[in-house]
Amino acid sequence: MTTDNTHQTVLLVGISTRALAQSAVAAGWRVVSLDLFGDLDHPQDASAFSLTRDFGQPPELAGLAEAATSFLAQVNAVVVEAGLENEPALFELAHPNNTYSNGQAAVTRARDLERMKQTILGTGMLFPQNIYPGEALPGHGRYLIKDSQHSGGMGIQEWDGKTPPSAGTILQQFVEGDLASACFLADGKNAILVGMTRQYAGIRNLGAPPFAWCGNVAPLIDPGLENIIRCVIGKITAECGLVGMNGIDFIIKGGSPTFLEVNPRPPASFELFERLLGVNAFALHIDACQGRLPDSLPSFLQDVAWGKGILYAHQDVTVGDTGDWQSRSIADIPHPGESIPAGAPICTLIAQGDDPDNCWQSILKRAKALYREILQAK
Repeated sequence: MTTDNTHQTVLLVGISTRALAQSAVAAGWRVVSLDLFGDLDHPQDASAFSLTRDFGQPPELAGLAEAATSFLAQVNAVVVEAGLENEPALFELAHPNNTYSNGQAAVTRARDLERMKQTILGTGMLFPQNIYPGEALPGHGRYLIKDSQHSGGMGIQEWDGKTPPSAGTILQQFVEGDLASACFLADGKNAILVGMTRQYAGIRNLGAPPFAWCGNVAPLIDPGLENIIRCVIGKITAECGLVGMNGIDFIIKGGSPTFLEVNPRPPASFELFERLLGVNAFALHIDACQGRLPDSLPSFLQDVAWGKGILYAHQDVTVGDTGDWQSRSIADIPHPGESIPAGAPICTLIAQGDDPDNCWQSILKRAKALYREILQAK
């Protein structure tokens, strides 16, 4: 049973906190939410702050971690979201007894690719070749430069075939296939799979920069793949001591998954599983952080899919009146008159469909129409 959260106030801090703020408010928590955007559709009962608008700082993660410290005396708990899991400064300032997130040691273990490679041996999941600074460069093949301090596909570039990786980066073998992810709950020793998604990155029709995450559709149903993922998340949880809600990204080719990374914090796909399963993700996250996993989760309904797509600015844009966007199944809504630079996210489109493919095509169609509307409002 979840701990009584009456009069409890939680600080949510990350690149984008809107979705978890909605879940936390629905679970009965008082919420202080700090991210880069301070989107219009934060719950009315939440105190939402934007690093750029309210603190006058550039959209940088180190500044976000520093700004978060100004709220610590006002809250009973802290939940670290995407981006901030890579900022040790926040873990040093937030008291571990009140931080419902993975600790720095668990994050460091989960980010250690060689450790993860050894951990998942024998599970059926493959592992790409990784080349670290100082190691011999490959003589052929396609590789990507990946920056360990970024999330959501940011900081990934095509390798030029000659420049060695610098400190904090690696070369990772490019793997053809379908991008996918899994969301799971962990109690430090054991894990339970919430579900899998088809994941999308770098989609031009959404204006996404190359390799940038831009959406998910769930559920991805594949019993054989599920068995592998269950084994993988169990081993990773036990090895790293992960707690709460986490994610793992992988590539599917020929029915076999290839590991990409662990996301040791609530993944963006969780709000799709809230809709699919009728659960409250924030309550599940807090329970798991306190060592309580559900005995089981509801089953997925047949012929029901949910998806989300991130619309990026193809060029510098200024949005018009966004007051009715929430009623149009649009989320992460910018404030009216807000200017958004090229390459930055504008909003999220949420869609329901009778199957994942139709759901995703609906998102792409709506994104095209919405972007045209934004340009016409200039």
